[in-house]
This record gives sequence, C-alpha cells and structure tokens, in this order.
Amino acid sequence: MKTDKTRAAPWMAGAFLGGLTVAATVLLIHGAGHRGTVSALRLSARWAYGFFWLAYCGGALATLFGPRFRPLARRGRELGLGFAAAMLVHASMVVRIYAISARPPIPLSSAIYFGVGLAFVYLMALFSIPALTARLSAGVRRLLFAVGMEYVALAFLRDFLHDPLGHGIKNFLAYMPFLVLAFSGALLRIALYATRLWRWIRTLRARGAAAAAPRISVLDR
Repeated sequence: MKTDKTRAAPWMAGAFLGGLTVAATVLLIHGAGHRGTVSALRLSARWAYGFFWLAYCGGALATLFGPRFRPLARRGRELGLGFAAAMLVHASMVVRIYAISARPPIPLSSAIYFGVGLAFVYLMALFSIPALTARLSAGVRRLLFAVGMEYVALAFLRDFLHDPLGHGIKNFLAYMPFLVLAFSGALLRIALYATRLWRWIRTLRARGAAAAAPRISVLDR
C-alpha cells in the first residue's frame, strides 16, 4: 500500500516539471529579458492554477453532483501539493522580474497580496504532512484550509480581473477561460457551503424534534 508521501510525490514532481518546462520554453522563445520573464510568470501561474482549481472544487463537485466526482475529491491532497510545487516555478519568476527591473515591477499592495497568498499555500502544504497534521486539532486544520483556499482563490480572481482589456482583445481572450473557471469555482464553493449549512440546520431540527417528542415509559404501556 502506498503511503501519503509516495502518492503525492508523482503529482508534485509532475506539476513542478510541467511548470518548469512551460517557463523554460517561454524564456527560450521570447528571451530571458523583461518580456520573456513576464510571459513565463503569467503562463506558470496559469499552469499552477489548473491544479489549484481541481483541488479547490473537487469536494464541491462530489457533494453537489455525486459519486462520479469522488475520485477527484479523494485526490485533493495530491492536487494541492502539486499546486504548491508548481507555484515554486511561478515564485521564481516573480523573484526574477524583481531582479531584472530597475524599479519595483509590481505595486506594493499586489506584492503584499501575493506574499500572503504564497504564505497560505506553503502553510497548507506544510500541514498536509501527516506528522504535522496530527499536531493540529481538526477544527483548527479545517479553519486553516478553508481560509487559505478561499484567500488563494480570491487572489487568483483579483489577478485575472486586473485590467483584462489593458493589453488588447487577444490578452483578454487568453484570460477568459481562467475567468470562467474562477467564477464557476466561486459559485461551486458557495453552493457547497449552502448545502452544508442546510444539512446542519436539518440535523438541528431533527435533534430538536427528537428531544421534544414524548417518551413512553414501561409504566405507560
């Protein structure tokens, strides 16, 4: 039987090598200057986002649409760790764009937003290690992953919506599939939370009804 480590390793290696191949190909075609680095930065982010979206929406798809999506939901950890591995390539492109730019290439607010999101990514990856997972209570772990995943999703959506028409219609069309994924992912997660809330309310009602029901003792028979 494979351990958690061996199950996740191929996904992490594949995600990282895929992102590295994307970035290296772009740099070879467009050069390692500003233009090539910006293109590599953007495409490596899109590559990583595919892993994130599947990890982010797998549970919602399984809950809302049934067993056919359960295999995807069960791969949530592997997909999440694959996303973290792919983000190493993207983060290296961010470092490079700073290194070759005479002035900060990214507004401070965006840089802070990105930094917090990256911290969440690797904090979640860290606490996906079974030995460390055991150190957190179930409630704290659920809170960490819920807040972290929603924050990262919002960070991607913010990036996709940033001046989508500023670089022409071709750039807008290139971003359109990712905007569709981002908005559909948000709707799926909202539906998931609504479903869980409704189930929780029904459980409370059932408990309340059971508690209020008259109890018949042996003497009453």
